[in-house]
Amino acid sequence: MIPPGPPTSLRKGSLRPTAPRAGATRLRGFCVYLVLPPLLAGLLLTPAEAQGPRSARKPSTVLADTLPRAVGTPSEDLHLQKQGEKMAEALATFADGLAAEDNADTDRALEAFRRTLELDPSNTELAVKVAFELARRGEVAEGISLLKDAAKALPKDPLPPLCLSQLYGKFLRKPDLAERYGLSALALAPENFSPYLALYDLYSTEGDNKKAAAVLERAARANSTDPYFWLQLGDLEARVAMRGKNLPASALKKLNALFEKALSYAGEDEEALSQVADYYTLTRQLEKAVPLYEKAISASGAPASEPIIAIRSKLADAYLTLGRREDAIRLLQGLVKDAPTRYETYEKLGEIHALAGELPQAIANYQQALLIDSTQPRHYLRIARLQLLARKPKEAVKTLTEAATRFPGLPLISAQLGASLTEAGEPKKALHYFEQALREADTSSEPVLDSAFYFQYGAAAERSGNLEKAAEMLRKSIELDPSNAANAYNYLGYMWADYGIHLPEAMELIKRALELDPENAAYLDSLGWVYYRMGDFPQALLYLQRSAERLQPEDPVVMDHLGDAHHALGNQEAALDYWKKALALDPENKALSEKIAAGKPKNQPTPAPAPPTAPPPPEAPPAP
Repeated sequence: MIPPGPPTSLRKGSLRPTAPRAGATRLRGFCVYLVLPPLLAGLLLTPAEAQGPRSARKPSTVLADTLPRAVGTPSEDLHLQKQGEKMAEALATFADGLAAEDNADTDRALEAFRRTLELDPSNTELAVKVAFELARRGEVAEGISLLKDAAKALPKDPLPPLCLSQLYGKFLRKPDLAERYGLSALALAPENFSPYLALYDLYSTEGDNKKAAAVLERAARANSTDPYFWLQLGDLEARVAMRGKNLPASALKKLNALFEKALSYAGEDEEALSQVADYYTLTRQLEKAVPLYEKAISASGAPASEPIIAIRSKLADAYLTLGRREDAIRLLQGLVKDAPTRYETYEKLGEIHALAGELPQAIANYQQALLIDSTQPRHYLRIARLQLLARKPKEAVKTLTEAATRFPGLPLISAQLGASLTEAGEPKKALHYFEQALREADTSSEPVLDSAFYFQYGAAAERSGNLEKAAEMLRKSIELDPSNAANAYNYLGYMWADYGIHLPEAMELIKRALELDPENAAYLDSLGWVYYRMGDFPQALLYLQRSAERLQPEDPVVMDHLGDAHHALGNQEAALDYWKKALALDPENKALSEKIAAGKPKNQPTPAPAPPTAPPPPEAPPAP
């Protein structure tokens, strides 16, 4: 089934048809595409949409259009006077219906509109409105009668037969009559797409694919110069062609021809240009879409209007897809100037900079977006994560503290605040927020208590000196996701190695981490450090050197470990060289300065004893 299209619009307060502007015929008479008008919760349109501003409904203006303008013979004058009185009554009744509609009194409104149609059956759009409301209420025959009266009053108007086709097809399930009225509407308006669509929908619903295809072929031969005729035909053909997973090359060629025809009549119509560009974007023909978006923007005299802002945003996306990043940034920055309160522009700029690793620019744009829309906690969380990546944990703490105040009771914020406090050097305070997140999770549907949560909790516990708690949390992290637990294996193993405890188990844990990620420089450093703690200095040096070869940029911890290993092996000059490299990378490290001054590390472990050698073979007995 085809989804509903745009609703039929009522005349702005007039009981007579108004001439549509160029291109507007695509909207008029679209009852066929409604299936059931949006009005069916009330009437076809809200009063404001249907009637326009109050100034457009002044009775004096409408009367001037409907009363006779000339004086003839007495009998003619009498006739004209009666006609004017009748139209005046129709107008008054119509106004009463509008007032009832404003007050949500649909029954009274319906009755007034029905009386209006009795006085003036030629108001076809009102007839459509009332007919569909009657159909919704189960009075389909009454609705059909109104539309037939409208068709008699204006026999050349395609709207009544078009909507009769809809009522017969959708409500009464009489496809023959629906087809008859659909063909009648098509004969009256062969350059309007609505009758083609009505018939296509009818045939598709009935399963007559041959007739449905024939209707589209007939539409393709129409002489319409309205770009929207071809846009609607192209849109329908595209939906038919894209029912499968892939769009065949033959179908793409046919669709391109339809949209190119729409383009040939579009002129400077930015809406039509944009719709053709949207099609090219959908079918991944961005090289064709970009110049059309650009033309639509340049053709508009209102670059800050909502439709043009939407087109500029689409163009920015197209630029990005084509790899024209700087063009996209330039366009979005222009959007910021023209629409400084538009949240989406800052969000897109933030995304572009974040993907390029330009963290300060990403953070700045996301913070600007946050000033516009601070109603979502995820906006705060996103900024805090970027601040942590930029090694600005104190700023992340500030962001999340504000979020926690604004959105109390959310475990995700508490957990992230705990992680940020750990990185900011306040692990004991971090433990408080991890415990708070555990409590909040009991009454929350957020999936917070995952392996990452327990890993961060364990890291905070370790840094606060609570090794037992740290081991418990890290084991929990491993248990929840063992196949992705390399970091947790390594952290727990390195923690024990650093404290010189549980060294055999520490080695097993780190080896498991290396099984999951064999070339990870941090894990290789951890394994070398376990060997160092166990006194196996040659093995320690081997793994520490492998770690240093793979780590870029150089890390002060690995340099420090290499210095310790060289010192343990008696390579004093190499040891001092590595310690100095470590200090250059971490100039605030007082322990390194003391080590260099003393020329040796504190509490160096004892080398592992050499394996025992086999006893010499016994001497051969003397010869007899």
